[in-house]
Amino acid sequence: MSHCNRRTLLQTASLVLPAIATIGARSVAHAAELKHARLNVTENPFGPSPAAKRAIAQSISQAAYYVEDEHALRDIIGKRENLPREKVALSNGSLDALSLLCTDIGLKGHIIAPQPGYSTHLSYAARRGVKTRFVPLKNHQVDLAAMKNAINAETALVYLCNPNNPTGQMIPHDQLTAFCREVAKSIPVIIDEAYFELLPAAMQQTMASLVQSDLDIIVTRTFSKVYGMAGLRIGYVLAQPARVRQLYGLTTTSRNQPGYAAAMACLGDEHYLAGAIEYLKTCRNMLYKICDENKLSYLESQGTFVYIDTERSASAVKEALAQRGVNIRTFDAPGYETWIRVGTATPDELKLFQKTLPAVLAAVSRSPKHG
Repeated sequence: MSHCNRRTLLQTASLVLPAIATIGARSVAHAAELKHARLNVTENPFGPSPAAKRAIAQSISQAAYYVEDEHALRDIIGKRENLPREKVALSNGSLDALSLLCTDIGLKGHIIAPQPGYSTHLSYAARRGVKTRFVPLKNHQVDLAAMKNAINAETALVYLCNPNNPTGQMIPHDQLTAFCREVAKSIPVIIDEAYFELLPAAMQQTMASLVQSDLDIIVTRTFSKVYGMAGLRIGYVLAQPARVRQLYGLTTTSRNQPGYAAAMACLGDEHYLAGAIEYLKTCRNMLYKICDENKLSYLESQGTFVYIDTERSASAVKEALAQRGVNIRTFDAPGYETWIRVGTATPDELKLFQKTLPAVLAAVSRSPKHG
């Protein structure tokens, strides 16, 4: 187990990226003032790369106009993925694409999805009458066999996030590939790759290569997480041309100038990406260390978060942490009533969590199953 502390986080930030070093220094200056930690989100807290920030500033001169031509970014993405433009769509983050496609496709039947798992878009679809059949995890892993068994004549869509959110577990590549090849012959499969940059050998783990065939695979990605651009709302979809046309037929807004410009600037910025990934991994190690200090079990993660068993009511722990200025997230799922998801953050936010957690654990009674 790799051990690190706030100094290690700051050293990592300083070494891997000038932009992070600036914010790290500011974090030190304001450490005494910090009273709030946003650990309920899963973004890179240091924001866009230097190149993206320059592009954002330059885009202001075009703020009076809509983005006239999305082709340039679609072509760049297509070249990276060996896909024609017709198989690439842009989206406001990946959530818009997930929400719109899940609703439109799901209305033909129901959706199959793992639980616990990311479900904001499924809640959106539910508000429009779409039902989701949730399949429990097995040993914290997405149970592909059970998901396949759950498919019936009414199944309209299968949704998976890899790595899974909130567990951070990667679905084994060979197993996921075989699943997609079989299922997508008759039912569309969405693979949400919001965190795929953090997977080991990421470009060999993606399902994007299956889009090169005629399989009904829909891969969604975002600049919100590792690229630190959640507020700029830019993402993309890799799918068959019919699905791209379907998405664009549902979309009512164009891209925003700053988000588009930033995406154009940072996609392929390997120096920034490597630095951001190294920092986020260091944050995960810090969270592991905090768990070890408090004798709590956790899942080693491939995402920008760690799933932790508090051995206490997760909702009670969430409320107690919030009262002390620390926000985390919980997921409703049978068997995970004591688990919380804690996101990566700035060094001082993690330090506040480290300082606050022991008092919360002492104040909240253990759940009966933990004695």
